[in-house]
Amino acid sequence: MPKPLNQEHADGARKAIAACDFDPAHDLETSIKDLLVDLGHLCDTEGMDFVERIKKALNTWAVERIDPTSVAEGPTVEIHIGTEGLPTKPKPVKRLSKRKKSRPA
Repeated sequence: MPKPLNQEHADGARKAIAACDFDPAHDLETSIKDLLVDLGHLCDTEGMDFVERIKKALNTWAVERIDPTSVAEGPTVEIHIGTEGLPTKPKPVKRLSKRKKSRPA
């Protein structure tokens, strides 16, 4: 008997986490968080909007929980990221320039 589609997706996610080679002492919840954080950094590097990707993923996940084969539009997902609790940005370090003095002509 074939596995339900959502179970196949979950198995694929477990393989993705295993491929990341996270600390084996971490529980599954920590590994999921770490993978999501790494995906956020990947989106930053590639110029993609991570929050939009998460919103779309949550939208699709909500639909697939009800019907894994549905192509329904799904619910609206809103995410607000506040600034409370964020560290202040470090000030750039000024480096001394080691310019060579130009020689007179």
